[in-house]
Formats: sequence, C-alpha cells, structure tokens
Amino acid sequence: MIALWLFAGLAVGALNGLTLQNSVARLRPNVSGHTVAWILGGAILRLGLAAGLLVVALQRGILPGILAFAGLWLARWGTVFSAKNTDIDGF
Repeated sequence: MIALWLFAGLAVGALNGLTLQNSVARLRPNVSGHTVAWILGGAILRLGLAAGLLVVALQRGILPGILAFAGLWLARWGTVFSAKNTDIDGF
C-alpha cells in the first residue's frame, strides 16, 4: 500500500513532464495571448498537482511524503533524459 505513493508520484511527475513538453513546444517569439494563457494555465496545473500530491502524502506520514517526492523526482529526470534524446530544431 505504501509503494502506491511512489507510483502516484511517478504518475503526477509524468503528467507534469508531458504538459511541460507541450508548453515548451508552443513557445515562439510571436505567440498570441491565448497561447500565453494556456502556458500559464499549464504551469499552475503542474504546480498545483505536485503540491497537492505532496500535501496529501505528508498528511499520511513522512514515508509516503518521501516516496511521493521520489516519484516526482524520478519522473522529472525521466523527462529530462527523454527530452535530451529528441532532436529539437537541429540542436
């Protein structure tokens, strides 16, 4: 049961990574206000989900909090490594 917090952290972290990749893909020098609103909304959603997961996990105890944080951390590094291995505009 306690290992589910690690998987919850991984799931929220993966969702954060996907929405972050989507936000970065939308960035252009001449984006409209509508696109900026979507990017800001995605940022608020990412922060809210991560904070909500950590608050709920820490209410259950320190070990669930640490496991949820570890899941978020592992998913973040997975996002970094997956983005590093993709070719973005020839870089």
